[in-house]
Amino acid sequence: MLDRLRRWATGPPIELAIFRITVSVVVLASRDVWDAAKWSAPSAALPLGWGWTSVFPRTEPSGLVALGLTVTFTALTLIGVKTRVVSVAAALSLAWLLGLPQRAELVIHTHHLVWFLAFVACGPSGDALSVDAWRNRRSPAPSLAHGLPVRAAWLGIGLVFFFPGVWKLVNVTTWLDGLSALVEWKRFQLGLPRLELSSGWLTLGGVATIGFELAVGPALLFRRTRLLAVLAALAFHLGVWLVLGIRFSSLWTCYLVLLPWSRWLSLPENVEPVERQVPASVIVLLFILGGQLVAGVAKLENGWPFACYPTFSTPAPREARWLELEVDGRAVLTAESMRGGPNQRWWGLSERAAWDPSPARLDQLLSELGLHAPVKWTLVRVDLANGAERREALPTTAR
Repeated sequence: MLDRLRRWATGPPIELAIFRITVSVVVLASRDVWDAAKWSAPSAALPLGWGWTSVFPRTEPSGLVALGLTVTFTALTLIGVKTRVVSVAAALSLAWLLGLPQRAELVIHTHHLVWFLAFVACGPSGDALSVDAWRNRRSPAPSLAHGLPVRAAWLGIGLVFFFPGVWKLVNVTTWLDGLSALVEWKRFQLGLPRLELSSGWLTLGGVATIGFELAVGPALLFRRTRLLAVLAALAFHLGVWLVLGIRFSSLWTCYLVLLPWSRWLSLPENVEPVERQVPASVIVLLFILGGQLVAGVAKLENGWPFACYPTFSTPAPREARWLELEVDGRAVLTAESMRGGPNQRWWGLSERAAWDPSPARLDQLLSELGLHAPVKWTLVRVDLANGAERREALPTTAR
């Protein structure tokens, strides 16, 4: 049994190297990474697991420093220069950078970027397709050190889906009954036209979603079912994009780690043994996967750096609410501007204030926007079933 597990966990350097390159490119191309510094305003309520960082400055200049470190170390990880050192620095700086804009009530689920970069840092990912490999001119044989980070990524991807599937199943009636409202709500947020789907198709899609989310993780662990699971995952993302408008490209582009590159490229298997120590890496890998497990079991959707990914197991609102802002006769925040920008974060902040337009909430939103002048507020409410809109003026405020 142990020999079988060891063979399963052993992998070639090329597959870890491709994972390193993929994750680095995704991080450097991510809008969430480049926008993070802009959202580095102090917050009174930080996500669970991130409260200890309140002793450090959460300002835009500190965010720009974190961005500079992340981009520099990730670029060096991409080309493979001193890879073992710079990949660790890249993972730590990315965890800090993406943690800066997180709020206790609004966590954007970019956790997988940090996890994947940490997995890369746990192995000798510079042993192939890197400047380090070119300098050393050696070709190490497949090993546990190369295989374990890749296998951890397989498990991590499976857990991203598994617990949302579990919680949908636990609340299956709520999940299926609320699908129509969920589709209307998400498409309205993104400015997409209404999509008329029958209750039968919605139910079929809801049941298929639960089945996929529960089954894809185990299927990724076995060679005979892995490619089928990848195709199913890509089909799932395509369906979510067509129906809800959610792309989540920063996750599915990382599925390259699931492909058998050494077999497809017909690379000769190297036999040069290289001494590799794995205990420390195993501890880190288990810590990350353990964090995913705990967050999933606890249904912790608003934690950092660990969280259960969105379950959508609670009913979506039947009414869309948001706040529009006007300063000196100039519209600052409207539905159109939120749809054109980093809409998920803007909608989250504006909606939370709209459902509870208390002075504290409004002041927090002004802080996020960096506004100090008197602001004219308008509460907008739209019935998602018929599109009826109501507008209500709120008292003008200033910070």
